[in-house]
Amino acid sequence: MEENKNRQKKKRNGKLINTLIGGKIFNSELFLRNIWLMLLIVFYAFIYVSNRYACRQEQKLIRELKAERQDMRYRLLTIQSEFSQKSRHSNIEKYINEHDSKLKTATKPPYKID
Repeated sequence: MEENKNRQKKKRNGKLINTLIGGKIFNSELFLRNIWLMLLIVFYAFIYVSNRYACRQEQKLIRELKAERQDMRYRLLTIQSEFSQKSRHSNIEKYINEHDSKLKTATKPPYKID
């Protein structure tokens, strides 16, 4: 009894594989009745895969742009700190004295002209 069931299973599996490989499945009535549904499923699968690929590419671009923005922000902070360091009153006086400029520090306080 069990041998008979095993033989029938092997026979069905063999038929299914032969049908798939041989291309007979494309001539079956079930396939021909549902060909539009299968084509629709294939179309949606194609759209899904292409959208996912495009989304991954955009995410990669976003990550790269965020990293570039962060790098630019750090460079800006560095430049601002250098500028504020160089534009301090003591550093300007030091620069003027080192380069023998005719500019001198005012000894009189500023006054308002009316």
